[in-house]
Amino acid sequence: MTEHEPYRREFLDKAVLEARKALSRFQILPTGKKNDVLFRLAELLRLKKAEIQSHNRKDYDLALSRGLEPALCDRLLLTDGRYEQMILGVTDVAGLPDPVGRAVDRWVNPDGLLIEKVRVPLGLVGVIYESRPNVTVEVFSLCLKAGCAVVLKGGSEAVSSNLALVEVIHAALLENGVPPSGACFLPWTDRSAVVDLLGNTRLDVVIPRGGARLMETVTEHARVPVLRHDQGICHIYVGESADPEMTLRVVLNAKTSRPSTCNAMETLLVHASHVPSLLPDLVRTLREKEVLIYGCPVTRKVDERIRTASPETYRTEFLSLALNIRVVESLDEAISHIAEYGSGHTDAILTRDLPEADRFQNEVDSSCVMVNASTRLHDGFAFGLGAEVGISTTRIHARGTMGLTELTTTKYLVRGNGHLRHA
Repeated sequence: MTEHEPYRREFLDKAVLEARKALSRFQILPTGKKNDVLFRLAELLRLKKAEIQSHNRKDYDLALSRGLEPALCDRLLLTDGRYEQMILGVTDVAGLPDPVGRAVDRWVNPDGLLIEKVRVPLGLVGVIYESRPNVTVEVFSLCLKAGCAVVLKGGSEAVSSNLALVEVIHAALLENGVPPSGACFLPWTDRSAVVDLLGNTRLDVVIPRGGARLMETVTEHARVPVLRHDQGICHIYVGESADPEMTLRVVLNAKTSRPSTCNAMETLLVHASHVPSLLPDLVRTLREKEVLIYGCPVTRKVDERIRTASPETYRTEFLSLALNIRVVESLDEAISHIAEYGSGHTDAILTRDLPEADRFQNEVDSSCVMVNASTRLHDGFAFGLGAEVGISTTRIHARGTMGLTELTTTKYLVRGNGHLRHA
């Protein structure tokens, strides 16, 4: 299929059916074969770098000309650094232990019945995502290592990039005798393709990665289990005992290192004790980085150019050089703010008070809660997982960064010797 063919439901159904058939092969691939595919994929990505980046640049230029949101344009671009990290992620996944077949638990009943619980592939995984073409490679790598077949539906803004990447993925599979239909990419830009994919019950799970509009579509049309990669309204609370120098470093990293990502900080909560000195330093440093600040009444007194923060801005995932700053009187007030406005993605506290850190981690109900670290670290690559399928903000099956283990489920293996049920 190419993006130039008009979309028809039967095309999607056939592609998903073929991926389902390939799943039986993917599920039993030996670890060595999986790694052979991954190492070959890394080699081909290096060999095809110029060609793939050329396709990517066309996508990027077209997105700019169409007035796509700056955050999406930034996510779309495969810079040299991002391209290298994409390759490194593939080789890192190859180096990770294979979760398939790993025993989770094992016991013998008094009557001699042997019961073992082991990890098995989750199945046929559908992933819907926007803009970032490196997701195509990351998700495929993890699904392959976990023994899962995958159906990929990228955004219309990255079709050329994704088709070039999928061509390389298919080549690596074919060279190793693995059916490429197990890595299915749906090239159509018609919204009906997303709706039809969500309703295809041959999938075992759907993982959506995108904005509110995509999540609304998922909620309305999904007929299979969903692991949502939802908004990242991330907070950092600067506690009373926080080290000022460390605070400046962490806050800058969390907001400005790559503001278009879901793990970038969107609201900074500052203890009232820091109003005289640290708060002005934070405001000045952020403004030097051209960050647009929305502030509470206390914060706005620091700089008259600060805009007024509101419940609406506190609920906004800016994905840009913009953030809220709110002064709070206590840890309790910070936790309450996060409970009201957070999305359950990633939140952090900066403090030298161990009991305060413990309380924050115990009481903030997010998929990842950090102490003295940037929210930008909540990422599969940074966690040493090689890559991630997404960051789940749901509670069913997986929560937080989804790596290899989260792409498996379990089954029981039972061995007896003519055992019978008598009661």
